[in-house]
Amino acid sequence: MLPSLEYIKQARVRLGLTQRRLAMLAGVSTSMINQIESGRCKPSYDTAKRIFEILNSLEDRSSPKIVEICSKEIISVSVDDTLQDAIELMRKHSFSQLPVFADSKPVGMISEEGIVRYMMVKSDADADNGSDDTVRSAGTEPSKASTPASKKGRGKRSKSLHECRVGEIMEPAPPIVDASTPAKAIIPLIRFSKCVLVGEKGNIVGIVTVADMFKLIT
Repeated sequence: MLPSLEYIKQARVRLGLTQRRLAMLAGVSTSMINQIESGRCKPSYDTAKRIFEILNSLEDRSSPKIVEICSKEIISVSVDDTLQDAIELMRKHSFSQLPVFADSKPVGMISEEGIVRYMMVKSDADADNGSDDTVRSAGTEPSKASTPASKKGRGKRSKSLHECRVGEIMEPAPPIVDASTPAKAIIPLIRFSKCVLVGEKGNIVGIVTVADMFKLIT
């Protein structure tokens, strides 16, 4: 499905093209471009497709590359860092996620959501263990035979934020895009990923977040 015909004028003006120049590139008359933009003419599917392809191609050329808008300073954590280390780094830089590296290679990502999930599970586990301790202190510790199935496995103390390592709860690594990729091409990707890493010649040279994409708005 092709975009709305209204997009033709919007894209042409954004690119600084005259109707005559666009007509010449598309192989149609200037009058036809004028009539299409004014709504007085509805072009054939093939003509409209050709015009859109030309506009998209020109926009790709004029669009900044992802390496031009990415953050070159990559703030990251190691798989061996503690969750407390990650939290302090996020707070210091006002980040909601950080890439996780091992031997200079991205292996995962740690996020506020992931840490909160861990803290919730930890809180539930600590609450369960605390209940068991209360029973024991009252001198009425249940026998193994009478312990409910839901209590099995309890009693093991969960790790604190200073003890749990990033590598234990990290999420999959962010996607990596080539440095020459047009910035606007990763808009759909950034919607579903918290961040995107930028690679060049086998090395990670930058990171892109939603905040970086705002640089495209002029």
